[in-house]
Amino acid sequence: MSTELSVLPQYEYIDSKALADRWHLPESWVREHVRSRNSDPIPHVRFGKYVRFRWGSPELESWAKQRNSSFNNGFGEGTQRKKALK
Repeated sequence: MSTELSVLPQYEYIDSKALADRWHLPESWVREHVRSRNSDPIPHVRFGKYVRFRWGSPELESWAKQRNSSFNNGFGEGTQRKKALK
């Protein structure tokens, strides 16, 4: 008798401090981007009052990638110009 285990992706559940550390952002920024009043919150899971993020999940990767594209399409240019002028 054999049992088949379905192979599901395993993601690490991390808190806002760990996400902030990995993304090199303030924890307050991460917490602000989870709140319901935010128009496009960071994908997260709530366990009662606790908020966790699925590190490596497609949802989180996609959300971050969209922001990275925005940065590369214009928002970062001012910083690059300032560095070039120095």
